[in-house]
Amino acid sequence: MKFNMKIDQETVTFEDIGHWEELAKRALGQSDAVFDCSGVRNADSALLALILKWLQQAQQQKLQAKIVNLPEGMWSLAKLYGVRELIRPYCEKTSTAQI
Repeated sequence: MKFNMKIDQETVTFEDIGHWEELAKRALGQSDAVFDCSGVRNADSALLALILKWLQQAQQQKLQAKIVNLPEGMWSLAKLYGVRELIRPYCEKTSTAQI
């Protein structure tokens, strides 16, 4: 059975990121290169750091990475940290995301 990397937690903070990092690693181990944030409404920079790490690992494995349902707040953080253009090519546009 294929493992899917889907965050179904409404708020993701530094305290939660270890759990999600392990799941992301497991998903990549099964060649799942879709990072689904559909359950996330609020997150801090720890989620952005995890996404960047996950993207790097997916690229190292030569997987076609895709980020779906990135919360609007992540776009603001990505802009603040100067990494929005790094993640934009991997993001799937959703009805609320401003890619």
